[in-house]
Amino acid sequence: MGDRLLAWLAVGLVAIAAFHFFALWSFLYWKFLWLDTVMHFAGGAWAGGFFFWARRRFPAYFAEPARTAGTVLQALAMVALVGVVWEFYEFGMDLVLQRGVSTYELLGQQGVRDTMGDLFFDLLGGLAAAVVLVRYNSSERSAPFSRR
Repeated sequence: MGDRLLAWLAVGLVAIAAFHFFALWSFLYWKFLWLDTVMHFAGGAWAGGFFFWARRRFPAYFAEPARTAGTVLQALAMVALVGVVWEFYEFGMDLVLQRGVSTYELLGQQGVRDTMGDLFFDLLGGLAAAVVLVRYNSSERSAPFSRR
C-alpha cells in the first residue's frame, strides 16, 4: 500500500492545488458556491490518506491504538489540524488580498457558518478516506497470498 498510496497522494495533491488555483483565477468559487464544499471534502480525504501513509512509513512516531477506532480518531485529528490551518490561511488571504475591497462576496471567509461547514466537510472527507483505507488494509492482510 505504501508506494501506491504515496503516488495517489501526490497526484491528488497536484490535482487539488491545480484546480484550486484555477478556480480562484476563474472565479469558480463565486460562480458555484458548492465547489468550496467539494474541495474541502477532497482536501480532508487527502489529509486522511496522508495520515495513513505517514503512519505506515514512520511507525515509531505514532502511538499504537488498541483498536481501529483509535487509528480513525488519530486520522480525524490530523484532518482537523490541517483544516484549521487552512482556515487560518483563508482568513489571512482575506486580510492581505482583499484590503480595500468592500465587496462581501469576494471574501473567502464569510462567517462562522462558512468556517464550520468547511471544517465539517474536511472531517467528512477524512472519515471517508479512513474508512476506505482501513477496509483496504484489512482486506490486504486477510488475503492468503498478499505481498507486504
